[in-house]
Amino acid sequence: MYKRKLTASSFVRKSKLIIGLDLTAEMAGKNEAAIKVEKERLEKEALRIISLTAEHAVAFKINRHLILPVGLFDGIPRIIKAIHDAGITAIADVKLNDIGNTNKTIAKYYFDAGFDALIVNPLVGMEGGLDSVFEMALNRKRGIITLCYMSHPGAREGYGLYVSPDGKKKPEPFYHHFARIARKWDTDGVIVGATYPEIITEVREVLGSEIPILSPGVGAQGGDARAAIDAGADFVIVVRSIIEAADPAAAAAQFAAETR
Repeated sequence: MYKRKLTASSFVRKSKLIIGLDLTAEMAGKNEAAIKVEKERLEKEALRIISLTAEHAVAFKINRHLILPVGLFDGIPRIIKAIHDAGITAIADVKLNDIGNTNKTIAKYYFDAGFDALIVNPLVGMEGGLDSVFEMALNRKRGIITLCYMSHPGAREGYGLYVSPDGKKKPEPFYHHFARIARKWDTDGVIVGATYPEIITEVREVLGSEIPILSPGVGAQGGDARAAIDAGADFVIVVRSIIEAADPAAAAAQFAAETR
């Protein structure tokens, strides 16, 4: 299972840090030659950050920020190869969220490109939603990570709603329901924002110890790595505070140290 790979990497590297490569580009109004230059710049910058920071990371998370401009079957496989060459894994932060046939096709593309795990939205449900994706991940020995409570302020408007799954039981927070689903589905992890350490603790109580919690929002969004780990997170995800740092290696080393 993918979660075992994360745990193994964490043990070897003495770190609980996942680095997000949310690099951005400006493509609007540029001609073909200029777009090519920008794509090459992005890829080169991603490879630079990987080379500088990989020793401190247990995985890299790649969002559409990088996938769309660089190309899923162009620059992304080379970036993933660099991550694999460093001995760690690549997570596609795509928050998959559609009907089953569409999800299956999209997941196949990401797995074919080399990704080791996908982040998906459990809201669409299993039957006719995520069942084909879980089956594909199992067959390919890849991972599935589900959303539970995101890191931005507006997360409470959705993930914080109270629901009664069967219309009979006492309503509970949506994130409790998503944590129970994660246990039922035996996911490789759940996403809970580091900006909400109290919710991390609640989710940990619902999840038990078998499923890891990955906490984004550390650094630029205000989340604290040590507080997230103390609250029950297994890994923290840091993006801008590393990739925009004057010294990404030093920044990554500092965040990794905070998780020990």
